[in-house]
Amino acid sequence: MPKASKNYCLQMKNEKNIGHFNITGFRAAVTALKNEALRGRPFVIAGRTGGQDIAADISPAAAMEGIKKGMALAQAQRLVKDLIVAAPDPAHFLEANKVLDKVISRYAPVWQNDGAGNIYFDITGTRRLFGSAPDCVCRIQNEILEKIKIDAAAATGTNKLVCKVASRTIRPEGLIEVSPGDEAAFLSHQDITLLPGLGPSLMKTIRVTGFYEIGELAALSDNEALSLFGKKGPVLRDSARGIDNSSVAPGKRTFESRADFCEDVTDEMIIRGSITSLAEHSGLEMRKEKSGATEICLNVFYSDGVKAEGREKLRRLCILDRDIALAAEKIYKKTVVRRIRIRTVSLSLEGLVPLDFQPDLFEPFVCAESGRSNECCPLETEIKNRKLQEAADKIKNRYGTGKVTRGIVLAAAFAGKKPNNILCIQDLG
Repeated sequence: MPKASKNYCLQMKNEKNIGHFNITGFRAAVTALKNEALRGRPFVIAGRTGGQDIAADISPAAAMEGIKKGMALAQAQRLVKDLIVAAPDPAHFLEANKVLDKVISRYAPVWQNDGAGNIYFDITGTRRLFGSAPDCVCRIQNEILEKIKIDAAAATGTNKLVCKVASRTIRPEGLIEVSPGDEAAFLSHQDITLLPGLGPSLMKTIRVTGFYEIGELAALSDNEALSLFGKKGPVLRDSARGIDNSSVAPGKRTFESRADFCEDVTDEMIIRGSITSLAEHSGLEMRKEKSGATEICLNVFYSDGVKAEGREKLRRLCILDRDIALAAEKIYKKTVVRRIRIRTVSLSLEGLVPLDFQPDLFEPFVCAESGRSNECCPLETEIKNRKLQEAADKIKNRYGTGKVTRGIVLAAAFAGKKPNNILCIQDLG
């Protein structure tokens, strides 16, 4: 083979194919799907920062009226008379992101989802399976539109930065490809405000310099970049040239489940029962993959849309439902301090460790209840708990997760006037 051909093949082999979805107003789009009365109308998702109510997200119609994301809510209401203000619904946002992750996982081995409508995925080496990068991204784009009825601006390129700028040039929808070697030429005449990483301070400096196109920033020398922007200058200049060595960072593997209530509740029995039920669901899935958790995260969504999150790193590997539930209740008591009704509770098992590499996992060197050594939790008791858990798992795997459960879960389901207070338990991870 000629030398030139060898070099060309090597270049093609090392070339990355990155895809990116930019869903404008993701939370507003999910909210509009839930409430058809909001479709096509100007509305904002309420938020709060620094003691001020803001437009945390906006609909396309609101954007056309001059409302911007992050604008003070009072200012937005002055711009649009009778502006609709919708409360955030974190549970539905989580559900939509779960669908996105599930679709993309069938096409890309690695993806990165920020949960707010920006998703990067590495499809390098998948050409024989799904065609060229634009064809693959188009397939994913169409499947997402079919699953959750939300369209996105999609881009393909050799790195995340170029894809981000490209998707910003065509949003709210469409597909664009930046071919290998064309990165600098593509960026050269784009508006400089499209370049990621430009905060208010840097933008102020850029306006003083009179730069309006990315190419003007890319033309700076090292000394010029340093004198204008300080130590961040050379990195910023390289970004303007389309240089980005960051990789698609996948999220940590977790086992997550969520409980939705028929009615917003404050009853401790119902809430504790739901936490125990979540521990049983997530714990069963975790043990199926022969893993144990070293960290537990509990999210509580109040009726006004506010989210409270608590997490704890465990002193021992957590495997049994009993231990997971005890740790989760401990987090709940620390986290839930507001006297407001609760709409949803979610539990996540994180920091997973394969059981295959821990032959002494069930050695009870620390008691889950007291945090002390074997004096309060003898080996015989721990072995009995393990055998009981194994027996319960066999029944659940054969007949269903609801066939064996703890009494507190049943008490929570039938507490109050109506049975089934816990509307549903969903596995999210």
